Amino acid sequence: MIKKKITYINENGFEFKFEPIEDTLIIKKTKLGFEAKYLIYDESPDNPFNTEYMEGNGIFYHWRDCGKEELQKYCEARGLDIETTEKISMGNPDCVLIDKYEHSGISYSVSGEGRQCRFDTSSGWAVWLPDNVLLDELKSLKGKERHKKCIEYAKQACELMNHYLNGDIYCIVKETYDKNKKQLNYDLNSNCYGRESAEQDLKNY
Repeated sequence: MIKKKITYINENGFEFKFEPIEDTLIIKKTKLGFEAKYLIYDESPDNPFNTEYMEGNGIFYHWRDCGKEELQKYCEARGLDIETTEKISMGNPDCVLIDKYEHSGISYSVSGEGRQCRFDTSSGWAVWLPDNVLLDELKSLKGKERHKKCIEYAKQACELMNHYLNGDIYCIVKETYDKNKKQLNYDLNSNCYGRESAEQDLKNY
């Protein structure tokens, strides 16, 4: 059996396991030889809002394109009748309404705060609610103070969702070499959301 092998080599003779995003490459000398760190694009990222294995970001429920069960949760959060969409109750006081702007990319924002376009902005596209982790953090807060904190969490969730939907997600790779630049080992850390944050994590890795 013949297997195809792709290698990436820079001008200094270092061979990399993956193709680095070039301007993120950091190489330094170590006692054993060299260490290289860099970012690559994460091609199979985890959904940061899948609460089966990742909590602390909250939950989005959408009113379209996600099935009747999710629509039901959306309407319950807003206090709407699922058939008529008329207001029938106060809804969930922790609910934060979310807009979606879509034009050469997707951008979620707290309703009224993002880009507003008659053609490209869907007002009230989703609602955000705190998950179990955030509900625990909100225990001591009431009324306006609690809702203000929910809006803060929702803004953070929108930023994270925008990274996820637009492919702005990275892996950190660290490779080690001997003094002759022969590869010894490598380590990979995935699910780094947002270029700026990923670059900071890379420096500290």
